[in-house]
Amino acid sequence: MKHIKGYRVQENALLIVEQPGAGAAYIAGSGYFDFIQLSRSGIIKRALLNLSRQLSFSLTELAQVVHVSERTLQRYADDAKLSADTSERAILLSQLYQRGTEVFGQLENFKEWMRTPLPAFNYQTPISLLDTTFGFQLIQDELGRIEHGIFA
Repeated sequence: MKHIKGYRVQENALLIVEQPGAGAAYIAGSGYFDFIQLSRSGIIKRALLNLSRQLSFSLTELAQVVHVSERTLQRYADDAKLSADTSERAILLSQLYQRGTEVFGQLENFKEWMRTPLPAFNYQTPISLLDTTFGFQLIQDELGRIEHGIFA
């Protein structure tokens, strides 16, 4: 594994931590400004693929969420930096799954919920809404309602 400055940390930067209150990502001391900087500088492909494996996303699903074709993702080298837009969407995905893990108690429970057609989303699966930022927000809002015991 290469030890290019910052890359080794990035490999795990988007991993979901299954400990309530552990924070939105694996990056120590991370906050909005850290995420802004990470988005601007671009995450590496390996970090995105690690996240994808952890969330059980196919390459097709991942490509739809980050708005990049499958072929383009395949062409990138593992240490290639991704665009700011792609990086931002990957970070949003990581944050959403971290939040879902906190609300549902376990990542596996949240992953199952994300693939279940739900009345709150017009009987669509939440995962099908991740191609827009409005979908991300709708899911975040629903997680807040679930956390507070308000069911639609």
